[in-house]
Amino acid sequence: MKWSLNTYKTAQDWELDYLIEMAKKTGYHGIEFLMDYNQRHGLEWDTPRERWDEVKRKMEEAGLEFASLTSCQVFHHPTEEERRKSVERVKRVIDMAHFFGCKHVRVLGDRFTSENRDEVIRNVGSCLRELGEYAEEYGITVSIEMHGSFTDPDPALEVISIADRPNVGLVFNCVWPNVTIETVDEFHDRIMPYVTMVHAHRVEDPATFEFYRRMFAKLKERGFDGYISNESAYTGPDPEKVLAMYVALYRALSGE
Repeated sequence: MKWSLNTYKTAQDWELDYLIEMAKKTGYHGIEFLMDYNQRHGLEWDTPRERWDEVKRKMEEAGLEFASLTSCQVFHHPTEEERRKSVERVKRVIDMAHFFGCKHVRVLGDRFTSENRDEVIRNVGSCLRELGEYAEEYGITVSIEMHGSFTDPDPALEVISIADRPNVGLVFNCVWPNVTIETVDEFHDRIMPYVTMVHAHRVEDPATFEFYRRMFAKLKERGFDGYISNESAYTGPDPEKVLAMYVALYRALSGE
């Protein structure tokens, strides 16, 4: 397993140089660049091509990997025009990932109601199939995060089935809906064959610590060699200490 820093909140206002410095200093193997929120690192689906060289050079000089380009494009739009717009944006992100040598792109589903559930799932699955086909040529995996209406494994696994591509998977967001200690192993067994990346949050929280411990055990049992990405929302005065603490927790839980 490897550790990455997701720029979700702790690092959302960090310029690229400081982001790279902190990730390297606190023990992360790579950075997961969150897109579509105008974060200070400057990577978006429409970032000019000339900017790509600078980012790649600085990451390589620091010895850090591009863990994932984390697009927040969604495919729940009722109109095909809007869905096509999202698909084309993600294709450009896939092009960017290929340039960086990044093997993972994350997208969102994202929302449905009881009335439009089946239609949205079909549309999301179809979009993921197209993106998987596009990314396969580059050896890139496209994964939908178990987020929003897709937190529950049933719709998430339905989408994976519809996409039906070997390089389309799940990002597990470390949310356990209606899961207990007695059922958590069964929950993990359902999703583990498709998990390509994990977004971890407050691992130290006593309410979910045992769930995290069981999850790490299942990942280790499976031989998972992908990224555990720190998506904690810490915004306090000592990010260096906190980010390093999470790496230590990941190492302890994985037995590394």
